[in-house]
Amino acid sequence: MKRTILMTALILVAVTSLKAQDQVDEAKAKFIYNFTKFFDWPQSERTGDFIIGVVGSNNVYRELDGFTEGKKVILQNIEVKKFRNAEDVTECHVLYVSKYRSGDLPEIKKKMTNNTLLISDSRNGIEQGAALNFLLVGNRLKYEFAASNAMSQGLKFSSRIRDMAAKNY
Repeated sequence: MKRTILMTALILVAVTSLKAQDQVDEAKAKFIYNFTKFFDWPQSERTGDFIIGVVGSNNVYRELDGFTEGKKVILQNIEVKKFRNAEDVTECHVLYVSKYRSGDLPEIKKKMTNNTLLISDSRNGIEQGAALNFLLVGNRLKYEFAASNAMSQGLKFSSRIRDMAAKNY
């Protein structure tokens, strides 16, 4: 009897935890899409599809792919690409690197061309060159922003992105 109760409790905790993680991943996808409204890419980057890459998170990739279906960034159709690791990364307008691949940030940063908005999910993402980094504060998703990292990538941004950040560098 005790064993059954313990197993039931463990299953409930696991299911609740998975549901909470799904909600966080959904929120990250919405943030990533909405970040595109606050950055300005050079004219040379406004042709073809608008590419959003995801490194290391199948859930964020699925949420983002579903959420952006049929949406545009200005006049560009959005295409979401999934990358397993740094070696797979190709040119993107936005690149999200999950906490599971945060060790790849230095290699990804070296590989990136200008005009890529790098978003991380790592304690030291800003120090490794990300312009935006996700944080969980309590049970709320927030972000920190490094204007110098965005500018070093050739991106202009609205002051509102700074105003809404939990922390600025």
